Amino acid sequence: MFERIMIATDGSKHSERAAGVGLEIARLSGGSVTVVYVADTGRLSHLPEDMALASIRELLIKEGEEATNYIGEMAERAGVPCTGEVIEGNPSEELIRRAESGMDLVVMGSVGRTGLDKFLLGSVAEKVVRNSRVPVLTVPGEKV
Repeated sequence: MFERIMIATDGSKHSERAAGVGLEIARLSGGSVTVVYVADTGRLSHLPEDMALASIRELLIKEGEEATNYIGEMAERAGVPCTGEVIEGNPSEELIRRAESGMDLVVMGSVGRTGLDKFLLGSVAEKVVRNSRVPVLTVPGEKV
């Protein structure tokens, strides 16, 4: 049933926990995972173009590669086929777009890295849950 599972990551401990759940579902169902990190470069688009801006973009891409590689290593240990993707754009919009291009399930943490952004903009997870046509499993963070 869940052959193609997309795991959304932002590099946080919460998304690593969600990845563990997604990998277990993939292992049990004989499926594969695609790990997706969205570099939120849209926030940079209104700033003047300069070298510092290019460095920030490169940093975001590098962070995404590290996050997807980490979950790729988790997948390898679990024996689950895995690919990783770093996409640029608005996180919720890009996650929905990617999920609707052939995924059976989206797994993501219900809490990301940013507290203030969630308060001001609404959480990425909430936007994905509300707007995705693909089933979304949100995994809560650990209780402290």
